Amino acid sequence: MKNNVTIAKAPVRIDFSGGTTDIYPFTHTHGGAVLNAAINRYVIGSITKNDKMVHLEYTGNTPTSSGLGTSGVMNLVWIALISQIKLKRKGGVSFNNKHELAEKVYGLEQSMGLVGGKQDQYAAAFGGINLMKFNKDKVEVIPLKLKDKTIKELESRLVLVYMGKPHFSGYTNKLAIDNLKKGKNLKNLISLKEIALEMKNMLVKNKLQEFSQLMNKETEERAKLHKNIVPISTKKFIKKGFENGAISAKVCGSGGGGTVLFYCENKQKVMQTFNRNVINFKFDFNGLQIKRG
Repeated sequence: MKNNVTIAKAPVRIDFSGGTTDIYPFTHTHGGAVLNAAINRYVIGSITKNDKMVHLEYTGNTPTSSGLGTSGVMNLVWIALISQIKLKRKGGVSFNNKHELAEKVYGLEQSMGLVGGKQDQYAAAFGGINLMKFNKDKVEVIPLKLKDKTIKELESRLVLVYMGKPHFSGYTNKLAIDNLKKGKNLKNLISLKEIALEMKNMLVKNKLQEFSQLMNKETEERAKLHKNIVPISTKKFIKKGFENGAISAKVCGSGGGGTVLFYCENKQKVMQTFNRNVINFKFDFNGLQIKRG
């Protein structure tokens, strides 16, 4: 009995700025913008079929509820495994297929009543470092053409640390969007969008010190979306990083727990300080990969 096996692999992401502006209704009233990057931490899934059974399984190498978009990546991998999509050479997926798959995942999550946007699905599908624009239902993915030295410098300065406190994006996203509907945080969301656009320019110009300070500005604005998004425990965690070699910090995802991304003057000291909670990474430029055998 011959087994037909399909394997799909997709990366999680870190987000630099603009998260939450990819969520309705902000996307339809003001248009969102997110700057993010896929990293080499993956969800890998496989589906095995023969005449008598179908077996589906997943595995991943990121902490639970990390704020890195893992649930969206899992859904993308699942949809990719059960879809009969056409592949490019070496398991690559076409540009149009990536858009279609990301939209299918978003539709699935919306049908489940989740409060969330589209950055996670698109980051996992496309990989790379991208500026993403969200205009009503349309998504534009703009890859940043960075110099190799910029990419290497970023990787040598950034440290991703798991706080050990679970992050539930649906909950924190709902808090932020509820405040938006009450008219409480519109200007802050607009600021997050503007910071994403400014960050993109700083990266392209290789102005990494300016980029790093915008990370602090992003966290300040994100804290204003709702009091539970950057709680006291997170502020203390960030302060510990600042006291041990970090110069800026960005709460990953929608906040409330999960991970913090530090930009470091002394990377080794930051890594020693947080030790086992450090999530080592490099950037991923492949996005979703599928192999059929």
